[in-house]
Formats: sequence, C-alpha cells, structure tokens
Amino acid sequence: MQAKSPKEIKRDLILDAALKVFSEKGYHNATMNEIATAAGIGKGTIYEYFASKIQLFQQMLARGLYTYFESLEMQNLRRKTVEEMIHSLLEGHILFCRQHSRLTRLVFWDTQVQDDEVKDWMLQMRKEKEARLQKILEEGIASGELRQQDPYIMTLVVTGVIASIWAPLVLDGWDIETNYLADAITDVIMRGIRNQV
Repeated sequence: MQAKSPKEIKRDLILDAALKVFSEKGYHNATMNEIATAAGIGKGTIYEYFASKIQLFQQMLARGLYTYFESLEMQNLRRKTVEEMIHSLLEGHILFCRQHSRLTRLVFWDTQVQDDEVKDWMLQMRKEKEARLQKILEEGIASGELRQQDPYIMTLVVTGVIASIWAPLVLDGWDIETNYLADAITDVIMRGIRNQV
C-alpha cells in the first residue's frame, strides 16, 4: 500500500475534524472555524481542500459511507450459508456502529443536509447491496435452506432489521455483547417469532 502524501494526510485531518464537529453540533450549528480549530489548522486551509461547508460535509459523509459499505463487504467474504451471511452482516453493522458512533449518527440521522447527488449515490449503493442480498436469498430458496417466500420481501425485512439497530446502540448506548446480539437477531430472522411447539 502506497504512503499518503502530505496533502492527503491534511485532507484526512480536516475530514476527521469535520466528523467530530458535525456530529457534536449538527450540520447547521457547526462552523468552519470550529472545524479548523479541531483540525489544528487555519480556517483558510480548509478552503484549499473544500469550497464550502456543504462540500466538506458531503465529502466527509461519502468517505464514511464508503467505509461502512466496505466493512460490510469484507465481513461477507468468508460466509457460506445464508444464516452465516446474515449473522456476518449483523456483526459487521453492530461493530461499525460502535466503532464509528459519530459517523453512524450522521449517516442515519442527520440526513436533511444531503443534496440530490449524495442521496442518489446512497440510493444506488443501497440498491446494489439489496440486489446482492436478494440474489443470496434466492439461492438459499433454490437450495432449500430457506422456505419459499418472495425474496424481495425477505430482502426488505433483513435490511430493515439491520438498519434499525444503530439507534439503540448509538443514541441509547445499549451495552450488549456483539456476538450475542448478532446471534439473537439472526435467530429471529431465520426462525421468526412464532413459538415452534
């Protein structure tokens, strides 16, 4: 892996400081002065890298979303069954939410400042992930691992469950062991809530 240039290092420093300030104050209350102070640079330096506060926010968000999607992708590569894959997705999502709580708040909560380009990109990423998951679920139906059901509805249920976990973890500070939570949610997804008497 190639070492980062001083310019790339400074850009990352600004993005990290932006993440800190935006997540503490929200987009509208954060100022470029506060971001510059958090980065330990002059305000003018930020404008050498980002033309405006909205561009800085969008670039910070895009970097974070890329990191999020990459973390879930890496978690998937080792899995074999649908159940293992779902468990892996849940585990990756839970760990990401915990390790990147500031970013998680911005990605899932502070969405009113996202422009159409960012929203379109997020929609495209979501659709790609849903399409991959739906293909895996269709293969699970075909192999007999999963019962016959509409794979798109299954996809919406699984992605909806995964997406909903961030709030109790990040906003409420839910302190629960990662593997236990992933196991329990996987069990509910795979076996439902009906008593199997």
